[in-house]
Amino acid sequence: MRSSGPFDRRKRGPVFKGIGTVPGSFPAEDRTDPGPFPGLSLSSSRHDTPLLSPSARPFPQRIRCPRLPLSSAASAPYDRPMVAHPVEGSPFAPSPFLCGTCGVSGGLVAHRSWRIGIRHVVVLRVLRSCTRVWSSMAPRVVAQRAASMALVDRLRCLRSFSAAQAQTVEAQPDNAARMRAAAVVGYGAQPGPFRNLDGQRYEDGRYAAFQKEIEAFIPTSRHYTDSVRTFAYGTDASFYRLVPKVVVKIHSEDEVKKVLPIARKHKVPVTFRAAGTSLSGQAVTDSVLLKLSHSGRNFRRYEILDQGKKITVEPGLIGGEVNRLLQNYHKKHGTPMQYKIGPDPSSIDSCMLGGIISNNSSGMCCGVKQNTYNTLEDMRIVFADGTVLDTADEGSRNAFLKSHARLVAGVQDLARRVQADEDFAALIRKKFSIKCTTGYSINALVDHPIDNPIEIIKRLMIGSEGTLGFVSRATINTVPDLPNKASAFIMFPHVELACKAAALLRRHTSVDAVEMFDRASLRECEANEDMVKLVKGLVGSGKHAASLLIECRGDGKAALQQRTDEVLSVLKNGGLEFGSGQGEKLEDYTFSEDEKVTKVFWDVRKGLIPIVGGARETGTSMLIEDVACPVENLGAMTMDLIEMFERHGYKDASCFGHALEGNLHLVFSQGFRTDQEIERYSHMMQELCELVALKHNGSLKAEHGTGRNVAPFVEMEWGSKAYELMWELKELFDPDYVLNPGVILNHDEDVHRKALKPSPPAHEIIDRCIECGFCESNCPSRDLSLTPRQRITVFREISRLRALPNRTADDDARLKEFEEIYVYQGEQTCAADGMCQEKCPVKINTGELIKELRKDDMAKQHAKASKFSMWFAENFSKFTAVTPTFLHAVNLGHRVFGETVLSSASSLLNSWTGHLVPTWNKYMPTGASPLKEPLMPQASLQAQKVVYVPSCVTRMMGPSASDPEKASVHEKMLSLFAKGGYEVKYPEGINNLCCGMMFDTRGFKPAAQLKVNELQEALVKASENGKYPIVMDTSPCLKTLKENLTANELKFSLMEPVEFISRFLVDKLDFAKKKQSVTIHVPCSSKKMGMESQMMYIASKCAEQVHPSGIPCCGMAGDRGMRYPELTGSSLQHLEVPQGCKDGYSTSRTCEMSLANHSGVDFRSLVYLVDEATTPKQRA
Repeated sequence: MRSSGPFDRRKRGPVFKGIGTVPGSFPAEDRTDPGPFPGLSLSSSRHDTPLLSPSARPFPQRIRCPRLPLSSAASAPYDRPMVAHPVEGSPFAPSPFLCGTCGVSGGLVAHRSWRIGIRHVVVLRVLRSCTRVWSSMAPRVVAQRAASMALVDRLRCLRSFSAAQAQTVEAQPDNAARMRAAAVVGYGAQPGPFRNLDGQRYEDGRYAAFQKEIEAFIPTSRHYTDSVRTFAYGTDASFYRLVPKVVVKIHSEDEVKKVLPIARKHKVPVTFRAAGTSLSGQAVTDSVLLKLSHSGRNFRRYEILDQGKKITVEPGLIGGEVNRLLQNYHKKHGTPMQYKIGPDPSSIDSCMLGGIISNNSSGMCCGVKQNTYNTLEDMRIVFADGTVLDTADEGSRNAFLKSHARLVAGVQDLARRVQADEDFAALIRKKFSIKCTTGYSINALVDHPIDNPIEIIKRLMIGSEGTLGFVSRATINTVPDLPNKASAFIMFPHVELACKAAALLRRHTSVDAVEMFDRASLRECEANEDMVKLVKGLVGSGKHAASLLIECRGDGKAALQQRTDEVLSVLKNGGLEFGSGQGEKLEDYTFSEDEKVTKVFWDVRKGLIPIVGGARETGTSMLIEDVACPVENLGAMTMDLIEMFERHGYKDASCFGHALEGNLHLVFSQGFRTDQEIERYSHMMQELCELVALKHNGSLKAEHGTGRNVAPFVEMEWGSKAYELMWELKELFDPDYVLNPGVILNHDEDVHRKALKPSPPAHEIIDRCIECGFCESNCPSRDLSLTPRQRITVFREISRLRALPNRTADDDARLKEFEEIYVYQGEQTCAADGMCQEKCPVKINTGELIKELRKDDMAKQHAKASKFSMWFAENFSKFTAVTPTFLHAVNLGHRVFGETVLSSASSLLNSWTGHLVPTWNKYMPTGASPLKEPLMPQASLQAQKVVYVPSCVTRMMGPSASDPEKASVHEKMLSLFAKGGYEVKYPEGINNLCCGMMFDTRGFKPAAQLKVNELQEALVKASENGKYPIVMDTSPCLKTLKENLTANELKFSLMEPVEFISRFLVDKLDFAKKKQSVTIHVPCSSKKMGMESQMMYIASKCAEQVHPSGIPCCGMAGDRGMRYPELTGSSLQHLEVPQGCKDGYSTSRTCEMSLANHSGVDFRSLVYLVDEATTPKQRA
């Protein structure tokens, strides 16, 4: 049932003469009329159906009249009118209108009064002194008057709106259509006076002045104003689109503290951006975006303290990355306990600490007790005036107390007032006993004594979404990461039973995590074969079936067993039914400690939001609401929400989340293509907020932050007293409204339905993308150009512009600029390695899109090149034959002319030829030795057969001149085969064979397919239809072949060196640890084939210390990194080679060249290390 609270439209609203009894709204034709001044809201309340279109309102901000005391307005919000004055910069501000309540003049004033529970808007009389303004508008008004009188007649029905006070209304019937046409905020907009509101921050010289002034310490190379990068960098995971005027990549706290006073001076709003995985619109802006992510190694420092119990971090570190640092620390130092950070959102491997702190993140297992607010120890804060406060430093605290006495006194006064109001303080404690990120963290005002204002300020910063200051560093108290874990996935026939079970577990057990899946979520799980095998009753469950994913942890086996027994006992004695109504019992759902099983459960849960979103209809956006209530109310609230979604036509909506905390994520698809779609969303959102906040006493935002999404509903949830207090906080910290204005608090009641991001169809490869940003941390070009998410969103805009039936001159100019910039930013610097797919929850490979674009480009514009590629592929052996000699000659040139001459000459050729000629560096290879006949196995061993495919790369390229190893890869492979007793066979025509990757990555698809077909035919013959193992010594080549394989008989025979060693040689060889310290780089192809752990294991048998490179992808991408050296330079700035380590290993020759060039350490194939460290086992 729907809520019948005071905000329910169906329960109130005047009866309008001639309309009937449609409560709370005017007919649709009247709601499009903008009123006496275009943009003035004539809504009867911020929570009502707007009487007028929300598309263009110059006065959406409601500011408390200075003559009304806060205490009166806060304590009796329905007893006296709330007064709205226009913001500074309004075109009507110079005209002296009068406030009828207090007599203050200074602008247009609207009074909101409440009578018998009904809100009315009172438009006050306009004084004669406004005649000049009104006269200038008269011609348009007269022309539209006839179409507008109906609304005036209806307005007169309000008792508080007299005929004498009514003014002529100007009709603008096509507002909604114009709003939809402005698909990109700022594009095609008509300039006007600057106003600090979304969509109205026009350049009036302030942005140019701002940029000019910051050039003194931030080079222009880090200012971005072009249409593509502002559009791309402005994109986040939310469903809002605001395009920044300027994007600035900031590198340090010092830069931030210099930038903010300049922004304040020029009244230029700024928004901070970390990973951009926020979902509520808090990280987008049409002003200045200060981007701290993807800026190299900046904002990524850390220090682990007190044996891992604390860690100090900068905001550019990823949450999962911090946990891995703590894990490595535990392994290296052998500390008694392993620790992790408390928050564990599903985006933990993508979101950064800056966002985790700014949104007060929690997650699946941490609940309220271990969220950011309750685990943060100290922080460094940069305030709007550039002042830095280090809360861990006594000198900094004392200096701040003196320099910012007004701010400190204001915070203390608020805390004093709140703590003196017992009812209010109790409300705050109750609200924050469950997850709540709606509004500011005002629990700080009751949790800490008034005489400790620094602690209060510190806690207020958490969850403030960049609206109060910038957190440049934080010290976090970590939590134990207990080693023993067990999970169970339990089905229930009805969602209310599952919620009841969660409530029982919360009250009677010490369970660590309880995640709920509703029926719609389970439907997505049915597509996972492993889930179907592991969970009885998953397929074919009833309409309201649900499940709980339960995890218990313990510091030992006994403790874990005790916790799982406790959970099962409570469930068994709880009067519950289990299964899906097909006869299942609780005993059918057991706890598992098997990591492979539990990983299936938790991977599905972590990817559920994007998986559900990826299944949406093409052209729609994925929306996520994030609500919470007391866990006792969870079942009823869930059923109300399911019924609400059904009634509003959201057939794909899912309700799932952290049941132990009463926290649900609501995921559904929504189009913003028509007025009807936008209205449907608006009505649904209104009802959702009423259900959660009013009926079930819940939080409208549990952990995703308020953003723009629920800013209009903060007052609904908290009431006017808390709401006005939050405005006071904002005024104290940011009186000039330069820090992310409009986020958390916003007077515009329709901000949640404005600047909505379209999702136009672009290409079947990427149409499922939800722009979550999970892919970005794996992308080698993330610090150089665009990330996969940004490539997709820009390509969508290009596709939208191309599809316009009647493009204007502006459209054509924009399209041309996008296409030109995209060539380098989107296409040329994409490694197309597919590592983005590894982190994408819906498995989109953006590299495949780029390859398709390259193929199309070759077919349309480079026909001669395509023909040459076919000739080259057909005569490939001629190329492989001369390349070793050429490489020896280049090496000779290095010795004769020196490094500088060769490097400069190759760079010049690279530029002249459009990046066709690679740039040279001293780690470039010498020529490979000729391919030798296979060694015969030792006579004492019974020979087994293996097919060996030396890749074209290892047939041509040997070690670098500086490498003490002089043998080629194929020589080491033959040595290992002989040690293991294998008879080696080459496929016929080996000198002409290639996997086709060098053609495929350039867009020469026909040539690539030719080489794949040739290789397949040769391998089928050599292996006798897959009878013998087939080893390819270069991982990317094997991955390429597997991706294009059509000969199914080879499917299980193909392997790269690490897999072959692990499966067939480990038991035949004796290993000795010959190296003290080595660095291992697992190529992206090996990662995608699941070889990472095996590679580290083999290396650990050969060396005392094994260090991962820390690089998802080196960016080499065949030879692309040689032709675009800035790509590998950008990626490998993050390379981690420990001091004193002299050897590096991988399984891709081209990757090894680049790794060596950027580390100064020779990298070579892992087979060198294995060959050095092994001898044949002695046989009895």
